[in-house]
Amino acid sequence: MKFDPITKEVYTDKGEFVKTLNCPYKMSWDKLEVINSSSRKCVNCDHLIIDTENLTDHNLLDIIKQNPQTCLKIDLNQQNIQIISNGRIKQQ
Repeated sequence: MKFDPITKEVYTDKGEFVKTLNCPYKMSWDKLEVINSSSRKCVNCDHLIIDTENLTDHNLLDIIKQNPQTCLKIDLNQQNIQIISNGRIKQQ
């Protein structure tokens, strides 16, 4: 999974666009209604929020195709993410 924190765009490792993140509520993960260990529900908008830390690109695409309104939790330090800028991997 690739994420551009400037544009908030999420891509698969192969560069396929998944979703642009946009939350007008700026909710904290800890403040959301617990569904299970990897998903929560927003009390403001009723959307499902999925923690992407243990998802494969295939799982992520399936989730978004089933419900494009699903929100994503991305931690910039998670192991399955590459931080990009303008489509390029950032040097660390």
